[in-house]
Amino acid sequence: MVADEPVELAASVLKIRAEFDRLDKDQNERLQLDEFLLLRENKAELTRDFALYDFDQSGALTRGEFSSVSGLCPAWIRGSIPDPVNDLLENAVSALDESYEQWNTRPHEYVNSHSFVANFIGSISPEGKKFVTGRILRQADPDGDGQMNRADARKFLTYQLGMFWGDGHEIREPTGRVLRLDRFLVADINSDGSVTLEEFMIEGWGTRSKEDFERLDVNEDGRMTFGEYRDYQNTENYFDAVEWFRQADVDLSGLLDATEVEDAAEEERQHLVASTIAAFDQNRDQLLSLQEFRVSMLGNMNYPWSKRPVDLNRDGVLAYDEFIFHKTDLFQLQRRLYFHRLDRNRDRRLTLDEFDFNEAKPNAIRMESNVAKSGTVIYQDEEFPVLGLPDVSPDGTRMLFHRISNDPKVGSQVVLSDLKGEVITELCSGKQPSWSADGSQFVCARTVGDGAAGKQIWVMSADGRGGVSLGQGTSPRWSPDGKSIAFLRDNGIVLYDTKKKESRVLVAREEHRYTTLGDALAWESDGQRLALLATRPNFTELVLVSVPQISGQHQLAEPASGKGTEGSRNAEVTLDAQRGFASCRSVGQLSWGEQGICFAISPIMNTKATRQVSIKLWLPRSNGGVEAPLALSPDVRWKAASFLRNDEWYIGVSEQ
Repeated sequence: MVADEPVELAASVLKIRAEFDRLDKDQNERLQLDEFLLLRENKAELTRDFALYDFDQSGALTRGEFSSVSGLCPAWIRGSIPDPVNDLLENAVSALDESYEQWNTRPHEYVNSHSFVANFIGSISPEGKKFVTGRILRQADPDGDGQMNRADARKFLTYQLGMFWGDGHEIREPTGRVLRLDRFLVADINSDGSVTLEEFMIEGWGTRSKEDFERLDVNEDGRMTFGEYRDYQNTENYFDAVEWFRQADVDLSGLLDATEVEDAAEEERQHLVASTIAAFDQNRDQLLSLQEFRVSMLGNMNYPWSKRPVDLNRDGVLAYDEFIFHKTDLFQLQRRLYFHRLDRNRDRRLTLDEFDFNEAKPNAIRMESNVAKSGTVIYQDEEFPVLGLPDVSPDGTRMLFHRISNDPKVGSQVVLSDLKGEVITELCSGKQPSWSADGSQFVCARTVGDGAAGKQIWVMSADGRGGVSLGQGTSPRWSPDGKSIAFLRDNGIVLYDTKKKESRVLVAREEHRYTTLGDALAWESDGQRLALLATRPNFTELVLVSVPQISGQHQLAEPASGKGTEGSRNAEVTLDAQRGFASCRSVGQLSWGEQGICFAISPIMNTKATRQVSIKLWLPRSNGGVEAPLALSPDVRWKAASFLRNDEWYIGVSEQ
C-alpha cells in the first residue's frame, strides 16, 4: 500500500458517511426513495439505482447498501455488494456435505485428498471421468500431507468456482469488480506466471503500449507478475460488472434486454450474447437482472470465455471435453456450471443454437511457389479431415501421405497421389509413409493389434501390396541413401539395416532426459544426422542426433550404460539440443532439405497473432544454428511443410 492510500480511504469513508447523514432527513439510519433522490440531479437514474442497491429489497437503503452506490468513491473502496457466486458456493458445499454423509456434522474429519479430487472430477464430468493432475491436487492439499478436512474442501471449491486463484489471490472482489484474469492468462503465453514485454505486445489487449507495460512492471525487472497485475488500483485490469450493467441499461429499467447487452458487449464477446440471455435468464423473462448478469460468461471475465471452443471430432456438437477455453483448466466447477446452463435440453452436448463454437475444418495439402509467392490447395476432403505431410517420390512425380477418416472403422490410410491431387489411390492402412531411395517401396507406421505391440513399422511395395513388419515402432523415415530406416520405439531411436535386415538401437530410453522424443523424425540429406522435436517438462526443443558411419555404412553403437548428458550420448552418438522453443508443442512432421530443417511448433495457447510464426526454418551450424525466415503464406496456419528438390516450390499441410 502506497503512502496516500490510507488518506484516500479515510476521505472516502468520511464522504460517504457525511452524504448519508445529509440525506437521512428523519435520522432513522435508513434512506427512503424520496431521500435518496436528493443525492444528485438525474432522478430517473437514481430511481433505477435505488432498486439496484436495495439488496435486501426492504424498500430502504442501509448505510452499508448506500456505501456501494456508484460515484461516491473509487470502485476499489466502495462497500460490499452481494455476490451471487457465493450462493453457488453454498449450494456446492451442501452437495459436498451430502455426498460425504453430512460432513458438516464432522467438520474436523479428514479424507484422503487424492480420492477427494478424483471423486470431485468424476462428479462434475457428464461422463463421470476421473483424473487427477498435480495442479488440482495442490489446490486441494497445499501442504501435501495427503489429507483434507471440510474447511480445506470448502476453500478448494472457491478455487474451482473462479473466486480465487494461485496462493489465495482474490479474483472476485466484494465491491463487485472481477479481476480480468482472462487477459493475463492469454498474455502469459509460456504459462510461467508472468508476462514479458514481448508477450504483452503480442497478446496484449486494447491499445496497450510499451509505456503501459513499464507502468505495470513496478519492480522494473522486465516481467509483469500476477502480483503487479492484480494491484487493485489498476482499474483497467478489473471488470466492474456493476458499472458496466448500469451503463448498458440505457432505458433505466434495472434489467438488460438482448439489444442493450449486444450494444454494450465488446466485439470479441458478441457471440456470447444470445447464449447468455438463453442460459442465464433464470426467471425466463428474456431480460437479465444484475445478479443474473454477474453469474454469466459475459459478466465474469476471470477466464477467456470469449474464445470459441472447437468441435474437435467434427460431429457437429460440442461435448464437455471439447468445452475448453484455455490450455490450463483452472475453474472446472465453474466450467461445469456454464456447460449445464447452456445445455438446455440436457443431452450432454451443445448444439450451435445453444452455444456458438467453431466447426473444425479439414486439413489441406497446399503447394506454393517460393519464387512467385503463389499457391493452391491440391487436396482436401471433408471425409478425411486430418492429413500428414506428403513425401514426394525420388523422381518428383508422385507423393505419399496419410489421411485419417471421420469414420473410426476406416481409420488412417496411406494414399498415393500425383502432384496435382487429381489421381488418388488408397494403398493400405497406416501413417507417415516414407519412400525408399529408388521409389520401389515405402515404409509406414501401422496399427495391427492392441497396445504398444500393435503399433508396428511396415515396409510395403510401391503399390501397397505385400509388406513385411519390422516390429514394434512409430514414426519411420527411410534414409536418403536407402540403407537404413529410422523409427521411434520405447522413447528411443532404432535403425533398421535394409541390407542385413537387422535392427539396432541408436538411442535408448535411459540415455536421454526427455519425457518424449516427439512423433516425427527427419534425415539430413547426407544421412549423417536425424532431427526430432523432444520434450522436457515445460520445454520443447529441436534435437539433432548424429548417426555414425564407417566406410559409408552406419555404425550403430551398443547402448551406453547410465544416463547421458545433454548434448552428448557417448563417443559415437551425440544429441545436440537446439535452444529456443520453450513452452510449445510440436505440430505435424519435420522435413530436412537443402534449405534447412522445416517444422511447425505452436504456443500451447493459439491465437491469431501467434499463428503467423508457428512455422520454423532452422539452419544447423557448428555454433548451434540459427533460425531463418521462411516465406510461407502468413494467412495459413501450417501444420507441416517441406521444400521440393528444386527449392522453388514447397508443399505443406495446413490446419483450420
